Amino acid sequence: MRGTTVAGRYRLKEPIGSGGMGTVWRAEDLHENHDLALKIIAVGEGYPVREAAFRREAQVAARLSHPNVVAVRDHGAADLDGRRILFLAMDLIDGRPLNTLTGRPLPVTQALTWAIQISQALEAAHHRGIVHRDLKPSNVLLDQAAGNAAKLCDFGIARLAEATHHTLTVTGVAIGTPAYMSPEQARGDTTLSAPSDLYSLGCLLHELLTGHVPFTGTGWQILNQHVHDAPTPLSTLRPGVPRELEQLLLELLDKDPDRRPTAADTRMRLTRLNTALAALADAPTATAPRHPPTLVATTTSVSRHREPAARSSTMCAAGLTTAAITGALSLTTTVPTPWTTSLGTLAGLLLAALYLLDPPQPPHPEQLRITTAALMTLLLLTGGTALAVLVTDISFWAYALAISVLGGPTLVACTSGVRRLVEHTLHRSAWHGDLAATAGALQTATVLLAAHHAGLPPLTLIAAGAVLWPAAALLTAVLTPRRTRHDPLAPARTGNTELLRVTRPRSAVTPT
Repeated sequence: MRGTTVAGRYRLKEPIGSGGMGTVWRAEDLHENHDLALKIIAVGEGYPVREAAFRREAQVAARLSHPNVVAVRDHGAADLDGRRILFLAMDLIDGRPLNTLTGRPLPVTQALTWAIQISQALEAAHHRGIVHRDLKPSNVLLDQAAGNAAKLCDFGIARLAEATHHTLTVTGVAIGTPAYMSPEQARGDTTLSAPSDLYSLGCLLHELLTGHVPFTGTGWQILNQHVHDAPTPLSTLRPGVPRELEQLLLELLDKDPDRRPTAADTRMRLTRLNTALAALADAPTATAPRHPPTLVATTTSVSRHREPAARSSTMCAAGLTTAAITGALSLTTTVPTPWTTSLGTLAGLLLAALYLLDPPQPPHPEQLRITTAALMTLLLLTGGTALAVLVTDISFWAYALAISVLGGPTLVACTSGVRRLVEHTLHRSAWHGDLAATAGALQTATVLLAAHHAGLPPLTLIAAGAVLWPAAALLTAVLTPRRTRHDPLAPARTGNTELLRVTRPRSAVTPT
């Protein structure tokens, strides 16, 4: 193929890279008399449809112009050596890809500088509605002519891959690289948006700071970890990093795309961190500091931004619980209507009070993956059941004791299972899944209590509970509104840092 001319304009000189999407050649633009990078993609069968889809996506990518983006100059289709191919003509960058520097921790300021530049590229792309879908170090080029500035390439290539039918080994798995895939991408969601790129940026930043990606293993193991596992805290892997950097990384790697910061938020927070570290490096030297410097950020509370959505979800779940318990008691018992209404209202108010006092918090790997509100509700259910057994017959004290000891851990385990079912089935956040699981527990407990008084045997009650609890939780989650990232009236996903200062331990200072 060397020396061949593509589309009567681009003469191939030498291959400079290859991958699953095709080969990149250094090519001479015979019209403009300069070299560029030409990516050649084989089409295969059904090329008319794929060629049209390719042109649509390539036109979108070509409209993206930014100093930190490798520009697409031309695109089209041609015949090459008897094969139908698609091509993208891009700027030729004199530099090496970022993945040649990974595998070891990089200086924090250098990692932040490149992360800021990548954030700027994503900010420009997302403003135009373009999602990269395959952000990874090999798609970041360091331009020597621009002082090793990071330039993001292959924008839209993952989308082009879907258009040209270059998929992974199984249908339902999105194009991408497993180590940097977002949870929604790992699940095979067909509609990816800007937060998916921010998760990938979090994986890349984690690798720059620690020398490795957050999750490792075989392909399917990594995908499963992206969906289910929390990353190891950055401070454990690299002691001494600013707490604000660790918190930002946790937010970028949040499983819920609605809770991740935007590219603009990320760029601003990284810039403030980098500025503070640079100021610290330029400050007078201190003799023998015993503690690493601490970056202190005064931020607009993340949970404060989330509270309106949390309140709406909580009140809706409480209302559903009130209606379900009132209806169940009215239909299955002879208790007067005022009493059933009062009991249902009391349960709804309990649920609302507990969850309004325990709103969504920023994720942290060391936290127990169940809310305090859920634990309190399960404690009340366990204690109430044990007390009911004792009141029925004091000779059953051994059963009451067993319920008190084993009931709590059992319910916690069941709640975790139901929460995960809601999360993965309906793509809800952990907090929304926890709320739905707890509301379902209250509703199911009421139905089982009424069934017990009707004379159903214990094994039947257990079997019924195993079916009713997940069903009630899923129904509650479906009927409970949640904020979406497309809602123009939704509060911002993350707080903006308003003030950043550097604190240093007291020590003798020597001017330099």
